[in-house]
Amino acid sequence: MKFAVFAGLLATASIPLSAQNSAITQSIGDEHAPNEYTLACIEAPTQDCALSAALQTVIAEEFGLERSKILISVAKAMLATGKPEDAKQTLMLALDEARSVNLSLVLQGKITEVAPLLARAGDTASALALIEELNIRHVREDTLIEVARESVLAGRISDATVALSQMQNQQRATWQLPRLLPSAPAEALGIIDLAALEEDMREVDRSSLLYGGLIQLSVVADKRGESELAAEYRAKADTLFEDLVGAGARALAVAFRLKAQFDGGASEDLLRESYTLVQQYADAVGTGSVAPTVARNIGPVEAQLGDVDAALARIETFEELKEKADYFALLVTPDSVDGLSAPQAELLTQIEQVEGRYERDLLKLRLVEGAVANGAAVRALAVVSRLEDDDNQAQGLALVAPLLR
Repeated sequence: MKFAVFAGLLATASIPLSAQNSAITQSIGDEHAPNEYTLACIEAPTQDCALSAALQTVIAEEFGLERSKILISVAKAMLATGKPEDAKQTLMLALDEARSVNLSLVLQGKITEVAPLLARAGDTASALALIEELNIRHVREDTLIEVARESVLAGRISDATVALSQMQNQQRATWQLPRLLPSAPAEALGIIDLAALEEDMREVDRSSLLYGGLIQLSVVADKRGESELAAEYRAKADTLFEDLVGAGARALAVAFRLKAQFDGGASEDLLRESYTLVQQYADAVGTGSVAPTVARNIGPVEAQLGDVDAALARIETFEELKEKADYFALLVTPDSVDGLSAPQAELLTQIEQVEGRYERDLLKLRLVEGAVANGAAVRALAVVSRLEDDDNQAQGLALVAPLLR
């Protein structure tokens, strides 16, 4: 492997020695147990030691697949700390490791992770070139959408349009840009032709799709400061609402409306207005098939508006532990003294009952990702300390590194 890109980090990172003896003792007889580097860093976490511990674990790791996944997490940290060029080199190393496994399924999986990160690093051309290696249509199209999402978040609307133009299912592609635009920086939205987008939407005769599309256009208009146009789009959407048949369809529509406005940074007054509308329909779906989707859209907004208890209570909507972990990852909630709220601690206890260390760690890593996305370093580290595999703990430390100093 070529580790020149990491030389500076490894040379300057300082790993506390106080925990190393106990760490080595814990690792005896179990080559996959957390190693001295990760455990020492957890005892006194800093950004340098988190990245250094991750890279030391990569160097010691025998299997290319494990090296690849840690390197991808290191690249995410580099992107989050303003080092896109280092991140791109690291992502290329991760791909080299995935290729060394000589299993198409492994490589295809890693491409779906790496391509959007290359777009996040500003290299959409390389991302799209990489996607050409994907040979399963729906995987390829899902990855193109993720590349478009990263481009929109960075304000590169033209890059997103190019990515979506490569989708074979152009009807599906038509709806992706409006869905992504609420998350774009306001200054990037001036080039959007809202009238043309509406015209394209109206070619599909489905009230539920058009309702959502018009709401998304209203969010874009609001972000551009065109409040009257935004109100017109909301009024057009309201005329379609009566065409939606059934409590489930209406609950989904108003939940998506709330989430689109939330993603677009709508005012609290507008969010509360839509939240009031949501409350009229959300309870009607009970525990039906649409309930999890409704919860995923409502919960993050409830937490943001200060009703954390209501957001946390929605975890009961989900049956599978992975779904529960994914839901928690969406919520911004206060940390308790030890980093975990009571519901989160309860979920972690449930995860600990899962058979198989690796399976447990995958669920815990999802909690780490959610905590990191919400800027909750204490909560993230509380879960990282519970990871049982050295590679997974190294990956967790790399993910949390941007939140550390």
